[in-house]
Amino acid sequence: MKRSSTRGALLAGIAATLLASSGLASAAAARPAAVPADSSAIVRGAHFSPDTPGVDVYLTAFAGGTTSLWLSGVGYGDVSPYQRLAPGAYTVAMRAHNAPASTPAALSWVLNARSGQAYTAAAVGMNKQLHGIILRDELTPPGTGTGLVRVIQAASRAPQATVTALHGPVIAKNAAFATSTAYATVPAGNWPIRASSLTTPSVATSSDLRIHSGTVTSIVLLDGKPTGIAIRTVVDAAGAAIAPIGAIPAGGGGTAPRPGPAWAGAALLLGGIALAGTVGIARRRTRMPTAR
Repeated sequence: MKRSSTRGALLAGIAATLLASSGLASAAAARPAAVPADSSAIVRGAHFSPDTPGVDVYLTAFAGGTTSLWLSGVGYGDVSPYQRLAPGAYTVAMRAHNAPASTPAALSWVLNARSGQAYTAAAVGMNKQLHGIILRDELTPPGTGTGLVRVIQAASRAPQATVTALHGPVIAKNAAFATSTAYATVPAGNWPIRASSLTTPSVATSSDLRIHSGTVTSIVLLDGKPTGIAIRTVVDAAGAAIAPIGAIPAGGGGTAPRPGPAWAGAALLLGGIALAGTVGIARRRTRMPTAR
């Protein structure tokens, strides 16, 4: 028991230091508590709205209502590192960067985090159609000599997009906007890839995809600036090592009671579907300013 409490205190200190150094601060008065690795969920955030400026993202636990500033100053195309989170139901809320925490959220949606699972909570779409989605992530590394690859289709200029590796596999075929594909096993190596819109083939782009043995990679399709589409690659996991940067001090999500009637349908849907793609449940409250 003494060894366990010492380890918990040490992890809490490490989490607090990392959160402070990366600019992620708690909006609650409670002291951050690290979540044991063997019982936590893992979550990261992403900003995929091309005309929405920087935002701050908050998490509020259904149990206790503790609200924490999770991510600060997130810009278009940003994908945060993974962080550990106590399992349970949470509201993800987005506000303009530096807006007071008391400001009504511009967008909110639900994350039902399960022990041992990994998620990406993302805001997608143009500002007028902004909505939130939850992606279920796979972080278990593949066999030697291969990598796992999926596509996160966040390019609004391509309602349906195909991503193909030159002289290799089709990684995504007619992937719908605001969804993610299943993971494909791809031989390790350097793959030239091309992404194109099904409805407008001239809306296309190419890039090089480097797949290292034992890695898990997300290809993110984004709207280009000022036109077209763009590709960004994000390494989700490398080998057996998954290294979240700390724990999110978002209260007792793991002891959250069953949600009340207003949230029951959303929590059941998020918790009951095995997500190869996405589930998005968003509530729009106030207009976000648009990027200029």
